[in-house]
Amino acid sequence: MLTAIFISLLSAASPVCDTLLQAATVTALKESVSVDRLPSPVTVLREDALQSSNTYRHNRLSGQVPGLYIPEYGASLTSTIYMRGLGSRMENPVMGLYLDGIPVLDKNAYDFDWEGVRSATVLRGPQGTLYGRNALGGVLALQSVSPTDGMRRGFHLEYGSANSMRVGGIYTIGHHVLTAQYRHGDGFFRNEYKGRNCDPYDGLSLHWKWERKVTDRLFMGNTLWASLSREGGFAYGRWLDGVQLPVSYNDEGSYARASIVEGLYARLRADTFTADAAASIQLLADDMHMDQDYTADSVFTLQQRQHSGAGTLELRISRADADAAWQPKTGFFAMYKLNHLAAPVNFKRDGIERLILDNANAHIPADIGYLTIPDAEFPVNSDFLIQTWNAALFHESVLTVGRWQFTAGLRLDYEGARMDFDCLASLHYRFVPTMAADKPFSVPYRGHQNHGCLELLPKLAALYRPDDTWTLYTTVAKGYRAGGFNTQIFSDILQNLTMNGMMKDLGVYLDRPIVSVSAENTEYDPETAWNFEAGARLRRGDLRAELSAYYIAVNHQQLTVFPPGLSTGRMMTNAGRSRSIGAEAELDWTPGDFRTHLSWSWCDSRFVSYDDGNHDYAGHFVPYVPRHTLYVSIGYSFRWDSRRVDLDLSARGAGSIYWNEENTLREPFRLRPDARVALVFPRWEIYVRGENLAQTPGHSFYFKSVGNEFFAGIKPRTILLGISIKL
Repeated sequence: MLTAIFISLLSAASPVCDTLLQAATVTALKESVSVDRLPSPVTVLREDALQSSNTYRHNRLSGQVPGLYIPEYGASLTSTIYMRGLGSRMENPVMGLYLDGIPVLDKNAYDFDWEGVRSATVLRGPQGTLYGRNALGGVLALQSVSPTDGMRRGFHLEYGSANSMRVGGIYTIGHHVLTAQYRHGDGFFRNEYKGRNCDPYDGLSLHWKWERKVTDRLFMGNTLWASLSREGGFAYGRWLDGVQLPVSYNDEGSYARASIVEGLYARLRADTFTADAAASIQLLADDMHMDQDYTADSVFTLQQRQHSGAGTLELRISRADADAAWQPKTGFFAMYKLNHLAAPVNFKRDGIERLILDNANAHIPADIGYLTIPDAEFPVNSDFLIQTWNAALFHESVLTVGRWQFTAGLRLDYEGARMDFDCLASLHYRFVPTMAADKPFSVPYRGHQNHGCLELLPKLAALYRPDDTWTLYTTVAKGYRAGGFNTQIFSDILQNLTMNGMMKDLGVYLDRPIVSVSAENTEYDPETAWNFEAGARLRRGDLRAELSAYYIAVNHQQLTVFPPGLSTGRMMTNAGRSRSIGAEAELDWTPGDFRTHLSWSWCDSRFVSYDDGNHDYAGHFVPYVPRHTLYVSIGYSFRWDSRRVDLDLSARGAGSIYWNEENTLREPFRLRPDARVALVFPRWEIYVRGENLAQTPGHSFYFKSVGNEFFAGIKPRTILLGISIKL
């Protein structure tokens, strides 16, 4: 049906099809010009670089891309991305992800294993005009192997530390490419309470791609990405009096996910214009279990189940003559997403005593009596049906005048959302001594909230090429990160409603707010950013270098906050404004068999205004943002006949990182060295690689839960042996 619609619309391929039809450099981008003529910094990692750096997941891009930091902690659900001082621990991402030109809408599906990826291209800085929502910090575009690349058949096997195993393969037949990968690991972090590792992993990823030139004018393709995983995670150890305690919690911590991204694209070349279209269907089902107090006590647990489905459609019209001085591009984008989310919180005996009874009885005079709850568990059930829709019109023109290139663009973007919630808390209570028996009590909480916003996303850029090697550019652009609803605070809402409801039922008045947060203020607005940037790019023989500097002004900044006291939930709020000043540099030099890559960034990201009612954090560093990122790699290939030995040494680091708004906890900058040695023959190779060889310690994440502080650690030294064979 989608094929028939596309042909009837005379539309065509994904943003990648320029490269497929013309056998040029793969970029997988929407821009009208080549990568070397983009007026913003861009990083392109091709297949050989991805292989030598062991980049098969998006968090391995950390450091390799200047200013990009994707810490690995928790589970695949927590794809937290920071770029240029932008980012947060929950909800919408600051970087868009495109798979063969198809946008991935759900951040929960970002962290998956790649197989058969031919290039990874990262545009840095707001890309709102062409890419719209959630491209606030940049865009990552993955381009997979095409059947037009020729015959690709082979497999690889890798095994090493912590019983880690990765096996995958690729098979080309006709107009089809099939890839698959399975990964297993016993985990690296031990849960001392349970006496076993808390972070095992099993995952399977599949990819099918079909492409064909239907006629001389029409090209069509289809891409299907699917992943299935089951893992542990949440290796969080308590931070107490400046000492990191081991991971030790008693309840389940796990995450299971199945996701599918199915995209169809086509390109029609007419005499005067080129029409592109891409449509997708995206499905995700996941199930998370979490011990939310992360201690050996039975306080409370969370289960979060999602079943979401989404669809996207994009149409673009551009000029057929790629050599014309004026290159206009006009397009339309639409998406719809429906998510059924169930997030029951279960208070256990310790939680009932500490979080409910102690709080309630503290407000009751001792000579009157006290409240008891006999239940072993107190469930708080929360069900949400969240609808999100987006529609956008955009235009961008690129005008070349001599050695100058000017770009102007504008996007009109509307996003709407609706949250229907159905929550219920139920328990038994008794007030001693006035009540002789336990009394059942329940609190239903139902309703809906609506959300909508209209954004204008302009872009202006100028580029100058004094000769064929140098490029100078400057850009002003706006981007935004979508708003939404806070579902994780509803357990606090129900807890407060239950406590106050019981007191009211007893005729007891509490001198405290009935509810600190209600459904009416669980909505948060989009975060917007203006980016002002200037840069220079050098392309001379084997040398490629780029240097850029930027200033970013962030408004309506989305920040994660916790209600006062021993709260169990967290919420996103537009609590502050910040600014980021930074510089980024990248260098590739590949003379002969020698290769080196350097990537560096500096970012000074501070609050301009942020007052949570108790503290004024203006001037403080924004938490979780590294001041520096650094990646350096050096390699050399020793050749004889048709064989060679590849030696690659690299190191990556990030820091310093402030973990809290008070800036009292800081992670210093540390480098972690990696190495790879490969013996390569025409049809097979064997290699050994090591990561974090110096066993450099450190933390990857910090947070609070029920007044306690926790850190997640860095994975220890890892050694792996691998073999790959071409058939």
